[in-house]
Amino acid sequence: HARTRNSATRIMTSIGTHSGAFQADEALGVWLLRRLPQYKSASLTRSRDPDVLKPLTIVIDVAGLYDHDQLRYDHHQRGFFETFDGENKAARDGGRPDVTGPESATGVFKTKLSASGLVYKHYGREILCALHPTLRSSPDALEWVYTKMYRDFMEGLDANDNGIEIADQVSYKDGTSLPMRVARLNSRWNEPAGSGPTETERFEQASALCGSEFGAALEYIVECELPARSLVEEALQARHSVHPCGEVLCLSSGGCPWKTHLYELERSLGVEPLVKFVLYPDTAGMWRVQAVTVEGTAFTNRLGLLEPWRGVRDAELAAKCGIPGAKFVHASGFIGGHETNEGALQMALKTIESSR
Repeated sequence: HARTRNSATRIMTSIGTHSGAFQADEALGVWLLRRLPQYKSASLTRSRDPDVLKPLTIVIDVAGLYDHDQLRYDHHQRGFFETFDGENKAARDGGRPDVTGPESATGVFKTKLSASGLVYKHYGREILCALHPTLRSSPDALEWVYTKMYRDFMEGLDANDNGIEIADQVSYKDGTSLPMRVARLNSRWNEPAGSGPTETERFEQASALCGSEFGAALEYIVECELPARSLVEEALQARHSVHPCGEVLCLSSGGCPWKTHLYELERSLGVEPLVKFVLYPDTAGMWRVQAVTVEGTAFTNRLGLLEPWRGVRDAELAAKCGIPGAKFVHASGFIGGHETNEGALQMALKTIESSR
């Protein structure tokens, strides 16, 4: 953790950020800091005056300095380019000339951090454990959640606050995003002076909104995605017991989000050959056989169910595939169904054998 500076003028722990119109970035950053024991009861000062900001314990999104030791986390200064997992040790001194953008950044992530991104980078693990204490007992799970939360939630806010478009050309404008909802909490240009909530009250509303969104996203990852990952890993390790070819995965629970976990685990475990089909029961008790898509695509299958079966159902399908109890195959061949687990497995194996 960063060293807390001693100062005769510091009576209590304090958080500082800029005054004026607020954005999701610093609103979330303040909420995140307040999850930490050392800032739980900290006062908040919103100002752009260097003399007002100087004695504060920690300052984000203002003051033109990024220095973890001094607890200063701004991202607006010239030469700044810090990423979630990259190293730019000279960033506090104005950055390095050779680290000026995504093409020169180290690490997997290439998005420039915002103030809340800096807070998350340095304090994220501690914040996650404060919100979900069970993560403390599993370092591997904590690290996975820490990275997953950045990829799924934080990175988009970093990009938005730094003016990075989601694509070179977009087809429509999204007015429902968290940054847009926070922006609408600011006072309007034509509001009568003194009417409605104060600027500080509006900021606190924005901070609470950002915290609610962060908490909900994290809860989903910890309570839904993390157990799913464990289930997929167990199934992947046991794939040869389903069939010696190792290309069919069997999940005991339907509805489990498995795709992203499968891709990640295949890479980390060095799986070869890659899994072609996943079997699982649906809510009606039918066994599904679903093709695994090529990573990065939505509709391109590694191997689709056989073409003559596609769009065919029930008795006609059973006759065509020679597997009694076959229920259906989708017209695109990405999924099919059978009355039993064994029958669904046979549909997958016949397809695999035909492709060799």
